Amino acid sequence: MTTPPVLVLPNFEIPFEVECDAAGRGIGAVLMQQKQPIAFFSKALSEGNLTKSVYEKELMALVLAIQHWRHYLLGKSFVVYTDHKSLKHFLQQRITSPDQQCWLAKLLGYQFEVKYKPGLENKAADALSRCHGDVELSVMVSYPTWLEGEKLLQEVRTDPQLQKIAE
Repeated sequence: MTTPPVLVLPNFEIPFEVECDAAGRGIGAVLMQQKQPIAFFSKALSEGNLTKSVYEKELMALVLAIQHWRHYLLGKSFVVYTDHKSLKHFLQQRITSPDQQCWLAKLLGYQFEVKYKPGLENKAADALSRCHGDVELSVMVSYPTWLEGEKLLQEVRTDPQLQKIAE
């Protein structure tokens, strides 16, 4: 992508495509038609969801993206692309956890096919899933280096106005 993507209006005569991905602390998805983006979706994972397996995070990304765009997708056939190969067979696999059973129940009523798309070809969804960086790191990077504890205390002790504020 060398130019910024231009969102197109949906055409309900053409099948929709959803590209989704989960990475680290977030999930991301793109709703598309004929390789043109219609909408973007990105969400940070809660602390409870950070401990889930990669498979469960990828499944969560798939389900949340479909639910987010349900008004476009319900009643239509569409394709979901994921970079997690085993999700391709999700609808035929044995359900192994209550979470998976819950996610499967949320997909009832949708007509879709899951296809594998390597991560290198799934760049937009991958970028959206990675935009939720570590908050503490962001704060640390933007923390002014001149505010060192000892220097600050010395300034408070020598400045009469700061002494009044400190009292």
